Amino acid sequence: MSELTYCKISLKKITTKTSKPGYNNSELKNLFGSTKIKPDLLFSRSEFFQQTKTKVQGMSISGVQQKLSLKVNNRHELEATTEGGEYILKPSPEAYPFAAENEHVAMLIHRVVGIETALCGLVDFKGGEKAYITKRFDKLPDGSKQHQEDLLQCFDLPSKDKYSKTYEEAGILLNEVTSGKQAVTLEFVRRVIMAYVIGNDDMHLKNISVQKMPNNKAIYYDKLTPSYDNLIVEALSSTQKSKIGFLALGLLHDKEDGDEEFSASYDYFGYYTGVDFIELAKRLGLKEKPVRKFITKLATDVKKIIDLVNQSFMPTEMKSIAKEVIESRIKALQNMDYVE
Repeated sequence: MSELTYCKISLKKITTKTSKPGYNNSELKNLFGSTKIKPDLLFSRSEFFQQTKTKVQGMSISGVQQKLSLKVNNRHELEATTEGGEYILKPSPEAYPFAAENEHVAMLIHRVVGIETALCGLVDFKGGEKAYITKRFDKLPDGSKQHQEDLLQCFDLPSKDKYSKTYEEAGILLNEVTSGKQAVTLEFVRRVIMAYVIGNDDMHLKNISVQKMPNNKAIYYDKLTPSYDNLIVEALSSTQKSKIGFLALGLLHDKEDGDEEFSASYDYFGYYTGVDFIELAKRLGLKEKPVRKFITKLATDVKKIIDLVNQSFMPTEMKSIAKEVIESRIKALQNMDYVE
């Protein structure tokens, strides 16, 4: 039913007049710059894996998941390219069916709570299976690269150490590289909260990046890049379900032994509550009020979030797990009273 009812970009209901089945015109224009685009891919999933053997060479996109760089050709088609790529295509890996549909709704959940996200949507392989597509945000209109680095690079650490720091340490470094911009630090805390909300236990140091605006010649960064690589990991069928409270990195840093430090609230409940994220914010020099406000608003936003999950292209079982995780964690976050 959702195939005919909801847009593969926004998950909003399809309007009566559309240029392409499955897409609202306004969303096509926002993601692809034109309603003339032909979003259905001209190659199958198996042909994708053949193309990645050649086309992926020389790409600057990190990560272990197989990806393909795409551009819009003069026939308004999406074609693979080794240079000048405008979009990144990611199919669901064999081990994680429907990961594309999962990532798509996870990104829209972030957007609905006010977090800037990379533009994205779903497109169909020849044969019907969906793939996740996202517009690159590191390219300027003239084709040049916009300067950005992930926090692993900022720490000057190798890829194997992407889980080696806590979010508190990451936030302290973020303060340093942005010259103490509190708006950036608050946005970082909000994103950590959302990783907890959706059960994204893979928000490691390579999945958090900072960016300079084109006219910035200083050593400091201006902002976080749009949010990317979000997944409701606990809803992926091949993953072992983690205990409530699990995150990619430890939340708070124990300066004495260098490991994760747990609050009295965590010790009491056995999982993270709003207390823990407020404590993170305080340690990063933020005031409590905006963090409390964001957490409180999640209790209001939960209906919009659940509606998105229901309207998504994930299978029924995956939707059920996602909704259970999201509702339970938003409820846990509403406890913002310190345990003595």
